[in-house]
Amino acid sequence: MELHQLVYFVAIAETGSFSRAAERCNVAQPSISQQIMKLEQELDVTLFDRLSRRVVLTNAGRLLLPHANRILAEAQEIKRGLSENLDDGHGELAVGFIPTVSPFVLPGVIKRFGEQFPHAALTVREDLTETLIQDLIDGTLDVGIVSLPIHNSLVHTEELLSEPLLVASSRKYDIVNWASIRVKALDDFPFIALNEVHCLGEQVQAFCYQQNLNVQIVCHTAQLSTVQNCIALGLGVSLVPQALALSDTSDNIVYRVLSDAVPHRQIAAATRRGRSQSTLAQRFIALVREEYPTTRQRKDTPQIRATA
Repeated sequence: MELHQLVYFVAIAETGSFSRAAERCNVAQPSISQQIMKLEQELDVTLFDRLSRRVVLTNAGRLLLPHANRILAEAQEIKRGLSENLDDGHGELAVGFIPTVSPFVLPGVIKRFGEQFPHAALTVREDLTETLIQDLIDGTLDVGIVSLPIHNSLVHTEELLSEPLLVASSRKYDIVNWASIRVKALDDFPFIALNEVHCLGEQVQAFCYQQNLNVQIVCHTAQLSTVQNCIALGLGVSLVPQALALSDTSDNIVYRVLSDAVPHRQIAAATRRGRSQSTLAQRFIALVREEYPTTRQRKDTPQIRATA
């Protein structure tokens, strides 16, 4: 039994005619006749007596009519209620962030999302790219905020922004006062490296390789905050995301732009290819995109200096 068969049945019962029911339902009369025959066969009853000029309900038809009306009314209520709930922002959303992005945008995005969708159930997790991608494929995650590239045909990515990486140094090293900083100068200072399990660590390593650098790594760490703390203590220099510089309210580190080759990382929203994207997911992605420009507007931070 299908809903459209009940729609046709009720239309015939109310109009007393297959042809008028066909006009009401905007379908061909043979189609209605065929669907009513299928319904009668499934229920193993005759629903209408076909008279010369009109059709009338049989006893079985009269018994079915109130049930059909109730089912169609409930179906319409489900549709209306679902639409209203979606419009009001009801629903669930599971999102994931890589650790080298979440500190700079996640708090603001969660706050704004909660204000816009107070009825939504938001679940947030922070994990490495590999885990987030697997969760997207498994369907336990709706959106992942990651860094490109992502090499998986099951995952769709939408680039949100391109973020430069800056040289970060304490005032212990006179590199902070140079008119310009060329890439090869990084070989002359101890280097604080983020572990390659993070895509950012891998990207910095790849940049150093491409530029034929032989940096003197004095510390490998798994946390970007540890990189920042080590730099502040004067243990070495590093390449860090611009967002880290813009969120640094201390005066312990100076952030500089390389003059001859500026590395970038691309931040993207990743989703499972083939899955429909809910309104909540679309808005969350838009909020992440908006939150990064808001962060970049704080470029009056004094410790960020351009090169000549």
